[in-house]
Amino acid sequence: MDQLEQDFPLDVTYKSFYLRPDMPPEGIVRQPREGEQVGSPLTGHLGEVAEEAGLVMRRAPLTPNTRLAFEASEFAKDAGLFEPFHRECYRAFWEDGANLGELAVLQQIGKQVGLDPAAMEERLAAGHYTPAAQSQYEEALSIGVRGIPSFIIGRYFFSGAQPYDLFKRVADMAQKEEAGEGEG
Repeated sequence: MDQLEQDFPLDVTYKSFYLRPDMPPEGIVRQPREGEQVGSPLTGHLGEVAEEAGLVMRRAPLTPNTRLAFEASEFAKDAGLFEPFHRECYRAFWEDGANLGELAVLQQIGKQVGLDPAAMEERLAAGHYTPAAQSQYEEALSIGVRGIPSFIIGRYFFSGAQPYDLFKRVADMAQKEEAGEGEG
């Protein structure tokens, strides 16, 4: 996304989407597929795209319930620290296998980027961000989001790990369309 933001004037809005809304609060222990081990790099399309982007993506030991992580992300947005918090959550999950469903893990990540862990706990315990996260999920469903990551650039919607060239082509088309609308 960094390169795209350098190439195009973007207004990026990050929103939550519960990929598995039925996930139990404690998460689910991942059962490795044949030939895979916890901590091994992802394979297939996602693994290839991650490698091309220079991202580390290893198989985590647990699929966490992400409700608290989404609500902590809203807390980070309020503090103006969403992007560093999001990046550190990504790194903690994909590189270290951290359980993003645990408050203590989210507080530690928050502290690393300048968030107040006690204030985070207070807001999350009170359910302050639950309605916002739920609303974002419902909005996503209403526009057809069924997977992550999903992107809307202008009037274009696409989903899944995609190469940078696709983002660039779509952003270029959207920018040209927006400029054309202003000429009329």
